[in-house]
Amino acid sequence: MRIARIFPRLTKASPTDELCFFGLPPMLYLPEIDEVHVSVTFTYDIPRAEELAYQWEVAGVQVKIGGPAYGDYTKDFTPGLYLKKGFIITSIGCPNNCWFCKVPKRAGKLKELEIKEGHILQDDNPLACSEPHIKAVIEMLSRQKEKAEFRGGLEAKLLKPWHVELIQGIKPKSIFFCK
Repeated sequence: MRIARIFPRLTKASPTDELCFFGLPPMLYLPEIDEVHVSVTFTYDIPRAEELAYQWEVAGVQVKIGGPAYGDYTKDFTPGLYLKKGFIITSIGCPNNCWFCKVPKRAGKLKELEIKEGHILQDDNPLACSEPHIKAVIEMLSRQKEKAEFRGGLEAKLLKPWHVELIQGIKPKSIFFCK
């Protein structure tokens, strides 16, 4: 199935293949597609996304709208579909209920996903995962050509010496810690 993905805005994480669009349908040429998915990450993009969904429907294609802004969290992750190749998600959600964080309210408690190849980890709280899952993620990251980047927050209070040893072993390009 050929799925066109429509995004309200271009970001560093946006895929850029021939079936990705950032706005209205092309005027002259619409590639052969079976379905259109309007993907919305941020709630402030919802009005723009709904306008885009309408414009694509007018172009004569079946349209679905969803994404994190609508509370849609999947049980699996397909690299390159809604995030650029290289970006990966191996878990979603968080077991904490911090007053300032929307992750557990939107994504629920922690869920470990199948590990796919990539080097930019976008997980919500990767250190909250089980030890076998963390070790498998680090092992996968060690096989990548590019240096690992931890873009989701590593919860500092969960950091253990064995985490430090594993992470040091892959010499990541960047790490982001959260409270």
